[in-house]
Amino acid sequence: MDSLIKKFRRTANWGLYGSMTVAILTIIFHFTPYHISYQQPAVKQWMLIAGTMLAVLAIIMVLLVLRRTTPALRQLDNLEQKLQGYSNYICNLYRTTFFIVVVECALIVLMTDTALLMVTCLLVLLLFLSYPNMYKMKTDLGLTNAEMVLLFGSDYIPDNNETDPAEVIDEKNNQ
Repeated sequence: MDSLIKKFRRTANWGLYGSMTVAILTIIFHFTPYHISYQQPAVKQWMLIAGTMLAVLAIIMVLLVLRRTTPALRQLDNLEQKLQGYSNYICNLYRTTFFIVVVECALIVLMTDTALLMVTCLLVLLLFLSYPNMYKMKTDLGLTNAEMVLLFGSDYIPDNNETDPAEVIDEKNNQ
């Protein structure tokens, strides 16, 4: 299970920090006096439309996958299946979004215009918001305190106010 957690954390780090780096390098390159080429207005307009549509479709894809995958992962039976599904979900999300950010940045450089920069920053922000830390993973997968201690050991600090569903069931059976 540790290897799955390390795998999706590594992929998420590459996707997030890679996207930030590509976006920052694109901004820096745009404000230098060097430009690759100047496009005709019609080509520039179609590149803007294609880039905007690509970014909007990517955001819709991420939100729909997030909405459908998270409840489905909560319904799985054992912890291993939940972690495998979550790992696949996070890896696919961050790889796809990184690729789309690279395409958006390439369009920005080719167009010599920053009109697509705001949707690219929105994609990077979306990666920040869906970054998989241990507490987000707990809520996404619906894990108990015992499962979290099993996964993360002493790094996990349980919420003392939170009641474990297994403990509630045991208390009802004892009464």
